[in-house]
Amino acid sequence: MELTAEGITLRPFEERDVSAIARAAQDEDLHRFIPELPFPYTEGDAAAYVTATRSWDERERLARAVVDAASGELLGSIDVRLGEVGSIGYWVAPWARRRGVATSALRALSRWALTSAGVERLELTTHPGNLASQRVAEKAGFQREGTLRSQVRFREGRRDSVIFSLLPEDLTAS
Repeated sequence: MELTAEGITLRPFEERDVSAIARAAQDEDLHRFIPELPFPYTEGDAAAYVTATRSWDERERLARAVVDAASGELLGSIDVRLGEVGSIGYWVAPWARRRGVATSALRALSRWALTSAGVERLELTTHPGNLASQRVAEKAGFQREGTLRSQVRFREGRRDSVIFSLLPEDLTAS
């Protein structure tokens, strides 16, 4: 399944994405805000991720490369876990930031999850210091609900998360 929106395409990951993923994962902010990201991050890690995404049951979890619709350049990643209550997360490569990439990808995949994949509530969590990601969530129609204390483990210890949600009825309001 591919989705297109506002100059981007969301498509399955391919082998050709490995070097761009590895290059993007050198970014300090990705490591600061994504708890499970290996450090240092190698092309081997990127290749393992691409391979892993192919084995996921797409009725339960869907990962998509966010690419420029015209050039095919990798811009980021978005991943949704499906179920009655789903969760969604994303990252954008440093060279693609401040262009609306995350907002477009989040709008497209979250709307698909709520209208076509049976998700009744979609949750998104961010690091409290990731103000850019919080703005993306709000621009995509997510509602801020509060702070989850000591919610996620990072290398340095447990950290809080800010939680947002999107419901099917929110789609008509945004």
